[in-house]
Amino acid sequence: MLTISQRQLNLRTYKYYYKLEVDGIEGNGTIRAYKDFQKDFHLVIDGIYGQATENALISAVQSLQTKLNSKGYNLAVDGIVGNATLNAIKDFQSKNGLVVDGIAGPETFAKLGGYKCKYFADSEFSCECGCGLNLQKDGIKMIADEIREHFGVPVVVTSGTRCPSENARVGGIPNSWHLYGNAMDIVAYGVSGQTLLNYCQSIVNSGRANYTYLIVGDAVHIDTGNKE
Repeated sequence: MLTISQRQLNLRTYKYYYKLEVDGIEGNGTIRAYKDFQKDFHLVIDGIYGQATENALISAVQSLQTKLNSKGYNLAVDGIVGNATLNAIKDFQSKNGLVVDGIAGPETFAKLGGYKCKYFADSEFSCECGCGLNLQKDGIKMIADEIREHFGVPVVVTSGTRCPSENARVGGIPNSWHLYGNAMDIVAYGVSGQTLLNYCQSIVNSGRANYTYLIVGDAVHIDTGNKE
C-alpha cells in the first residue's frame, strides 16, 4: 500500500482531489479525497483506502504519466507521483500557457489529450449497461487498433469499461481490470478464438499487455493490468 503521504500527493497531483498540505495524516481532508476519488471511479464510497482504491489510484497516475511520455517526457510509468512527474507536469504547463502549479487538472488534461483510435469510436469502449461510464486507457485503445490492423477485419469490443453493477452482472471478478478501463474482451470477424488468442499472447510477451485468455467461442480477453 502507498503511504498516506504518497496517497495525498497522488490525489493532489491527479485532478486535485486532495486540496491540503501533504502531511501524512489521514484526517478529514484525506478521507474526503478518498471519497471523491471513489465516487468518480465508481468504487464503494466508504472513505477507506483499500486495495480497490489503491489499484484505481495507481492506474490513474500511470495513465497521466503515459500521456506525459507521449509528449516527449521519459517518466517511469509506476503510478507514483515523485519529483520527476511533478517537474514534467510543470514543464508541460509552462510550455502550453497553463498555470504552473504541478496539478494535472481539467485544463492540463485537455492539453495532454489522449490516443485517438483509428478504427474505433470511444463509445465502443463504454460500459455495456448504458450508464455511460468510459475509463478506457490509451494502451488498450492502441492494442485494439493494432489487432484490427493485423487481421484486417472488423473487430468488436464486447466488453470494455464496466461499472461495478455490470461487472457483477456478467460474473467478473471483484477487482477486474475492466473496472479501471485497463481491459477489453473482443472478437474478430472470421478469426478463430485460438488465432486471436495467439496474437494477443504475442502482445503480452512483448511487455505491452499483462494477461490474455480465451473466454468462450471466439472471444478473447486482454488487459494491461497496472502497466498504464
